[in-house]
Amino acid sequence: MNEQTAGLNTAPKENLGLDSTLFTKGDFSDYKTSSGGTWNNMASLMKAQNTDGDDVSAIRMTYNTGQAAAIWSNVAGGNYIDITKKQTLSMWLYFGPKTHEDSGGFGDGMAFVLQNSDLGVKAFSHKGTKLGVGETLGVWGMDNDKTVSSSQSIADTAIGRSWALEFDTHTNSTGALDGADGFDTGISGQHIAYGYPDDPDTYPKEGSQPKYGIFGTYLSGGYYYTQNHSGIKSVDLHDGNWHHLTISWDPTTFQATYSFNDKNRDGSKGTNPITETTEPIKPTEFGKVPNNHLRWGFTATTGDSYEANLIAFESIPSQVEGDATATIKDVTQNKDVKDGDSVNSNDQLAMNYNLTYDSGSDSWKNIVADLNLPSGVTYTADSNGNIGRITYSDGSTEDIKSSFLSGTSVNGYPVDKSLSSTGPTSATITINGVASAVNQETPVASTRSKIDSDTLIKDVDSPSFNIEKSRPINLSLDKNNVPASPDKDVGITGTVSYTDGTAVTNSDVSVYAKLKDNDTGMETTLDTFPLSSDDASGKLNFSIPADKLTGTTNDLEVYVMDKDGNKSTTSTEVISKTGALSLTVNKGYNFSNVNQVTASHLITRSGNWDITVNDGRPVSQKNVWQLSAETKGLKIGDGGTPFNGEMVYKDNNGNEQSLMGDNLVDIANGVKTQDGEQTTSVSKTWNSSTGIFLRSNGLMTAGKYTGDINWTLSDTL
Repeated sequence: MNEQTAGLNTAPKENLGLDSTLFTKGDFSDYKTSSGGTWNNMASLMKAQNTDGDDVSAIRMTYNTGQAAAIWSNVAGGNYIDITKKQTLSMWLYFGPKTHEDSGGFGDGMAFVLQNSDLGVKAFSHKGTKLGVGETLGVWGMDNDKTVSSSQSIADTAIGRSWALEFDTHTNSTGALDGADGFDTGISGQHIAYGYPDDPDTYPKEGSQPKYGIFGTYLSGGYYYTQNHSGIKSVDLHDGNWHHLTISWDPTTFQATYSFNDKNRDGSKGTNPITETTEPIKPTEFGKVPNNHLRWGFTATTGDSYEANLIAFESIPSQVEGDATATIKDVTQNKDVKDGDSVNSNDQLAMNYNLTYDSGSDSWKNIVADLNLPSGVTYTADSNGNIGRITYSDGSTEDIKSSFLSGTSVNGYPVDKSLSSTGPTSATITINGVASAVNQETPVASTRSKIDSDTLIKDVDSPSFNIEKSRPINLSLDKNNVPASPDKDVGITGTVSYTDGTAVTNSDVSVYAKLKDNDTGMETTLDTFPLSSDDASGKLNFSIPADKLTGTTNDLEVYVMDKDGNKSTTSTEVISKTGALSLTVNKGYNFSNVNQVTASHLITRSGNWDITVNDGRPVSQKNVWQLSAETKGLKIGDGGTPFNGEMVYKDNNGNEQSLMGDNLVDIANGVKTQDGEQTTSVSKTWNSSTGIFLRSNGLMTAGKYTGDINWTLSDTL
């Protein structure tokens, strides 16, 4: 029968096997077959090579008709459920192919059992020396005698002081007298359910009192029993696939939570998993549990139908109980990224994988992390070749080298330190990245990573999130150097804009500023405030109080950030209390439109030519300044056709000089003659025949010409 070993072909690599120090086969020596022989416990460790070429093993429970199997945790060997602590078990289950090679039906399944029976590893459904198979699954009571009139009598044949989670592949619903075929009455198809095997309330009685003739001959009537199931979930079990199961125990509520099909064979997140938290298990159900260590295991049976039932254990809680989670920190916005949150393009992100040791007889050691990092993020090494760091709870750290990074995966990263109650109890693996710059909102799916070790395997899922459309924001200060008069506040002005041309909503943009006293090195962070809604869109306008300017010179660092976390670069302005020279130029100036001319022609200015020299130096005939200008000329577009002519400056005497090339031309000069800040509007002294003009040399290509004027303000002392 090839089906006996078929499941091994696709068995998962990770499992603990039937280790004698961890598990014990159920003892069937007290149970007799109909021929008087001893029942054979069919549980055995099977070894093979799966289709991936891995050497694998799995515990085969049953594979043919009329079989029984049981495996129990070896409590003395350190395998148990401590009912006073959080506990987690994970395993893979296999229930046979979708269809048999022959025409046989499927049955009967397996049951996960928690028990504190006086029979220990001999615990199994039985009546005297007769073993219960078929619908009992090895844990429920036996209903094979129509004369039994008491639900308590049925419960007495189940495993005592137990709780069971059944995986039932065969519907027993005929209610046939003496047929042990009524427990699934009202249930359609394969299912998962749970309940109390030795509780008489689990077994409602059906039927009528048997009638016998005068010589004790059976005439009619009789009883059969159904079963009260809790948490019934319909599910395909025998489908040729391995099914992952995680069971956790909550000591505070006395509840178990199971997740079935919570991951796929390749480690990815399972599709439509079943997750169920049971009702609180009755505290008295298990009686007095020695040392709070509860035995757990699996039972399985077959009747007239069969299947190959296989188990591959991943982790058991008594060795190591630990947890692993994945979180994301938006470093730029200083916030935790929850599932479904948004981050901005170019935000600095930290992918954190948090490992925590809870309890166990061993330390959590030989940990290896296989991390699938979120997409839409660029992961690059720093100047030291590191992509991140691992931080332990004892304060020690280790750098993570870029050699572990392959695309968006960190494969085989070893956690050097073991986690335990006496050493570091936790470790956080941090991988640094930058959210990609995207031109539309971009979703980033959750990714699943695996934390592997000899005794504990954990799958962790990162939060999903969205990357917002890239909207770089710019800040341009009007001045680089600002003079400060004694005891007077200093006004700071500038312009905020988005590179995509989107209008700035002032109330959505906050200003962050810091002052540094260059005499002492002391830094002062100023209060954050929004741009004023009373000002024009994108207008930066605020004052620095005089008492904040403690140095002879003070560096002001300013940046802005909008409500979505888009942040400008930091601009710096020097504020000098002794006074300084600065130049304010309105860059919105231009020249008049012209039609074609065939000869040299002077083109006049238009727009707002506001060119102002600000002099905050002390009054002195020695404090002289000189303003000069030059240009590389005008062109159509970036690198297009140059203007057929040149930019020139005409002084009051009618002298005309070219500003082209490296020809720095003196435009104006002055001397400090007034206290405080003395301003000189250079452009206001120009008229229709003086100042800067364009000189055309004849015919030119039609179009819009642009260029730059480079201004140089010199302290000529």
